[in-house]
Amino acid sequence: MALGKIKADTLEHSTAGSLDTQFVVEGSAKGYVAFNGTGTIASDDSFNLSSLTDAGTGDYDASWTNSMGTSIYMMAGMKSHSASDSDCNLKIASRSSNFTASTVRVRSIEGGSATDSDYVSMMCHGDLA
Repeated sequence: MALGKIKADTLEHSTAGSLDTQFVVEGSAKGYVAFNGTGTIASDDSFNLSSLTDAGTGDYDASWTNSMGTSIYMMAGMKSHSASDSDCNLKIASRSSNFTASTVRVRSIEGGSATDSDYVSMMCHGDLA
């Protein structure tokens, strides 16, 4: 069976206008995950996620099904915790052994200490391998 290929430089919607396909390739998230980071962690929703690992209190590793082209890509995320809204942040590992083309570590921090979080979400942008 022969596989077909569709080539297009522009996508056009019947009422919403058109969009250059390069914008879709470069501007779309290449992966995301939303999960509960307490107890046994589990993804609520994800795209391009092969695994989610509890790496310790407040530490989570996300591994991508399709790796990024390099370990240089953009990550953004957020967290919340029902127990406290003060001094909450989500730290995304810098370029280290915990930030590779296929895996990224995030740390949930409250009041300066790592803590498990009720809700964590993150997404990555960049070029796939």
